[in-house]
Amino acid sequence: MDKQDTTSSLTERQTEVLKLVASGMTYKEVGRELALSERTVRYHMSEIMDRLHVDNRSQVIAYAGKLGLEGCT
Repeated sequence: MDKQDTTSSLTERQTEVLKLVASGMTYKEVGRELALSERTVRYHMSEIMDRLHVDNRSQVIAYAGKLGLEGCT
């Protein structure tokens, strides 16, 4: 799966959340940045993990780095 396929399987909001989490922000910080509750950020991360077929936050961040999304805030 290439970058375009992967990012197109995510919603715009999920891509925003992924970029911010990959940049090192906590869920609480991401929520503050995007005007979302921490619970909503966790929900988005759960959906991202399902769509990317990974099991945890570390794998999501590693995947984002491979896609060149890490640190793209």
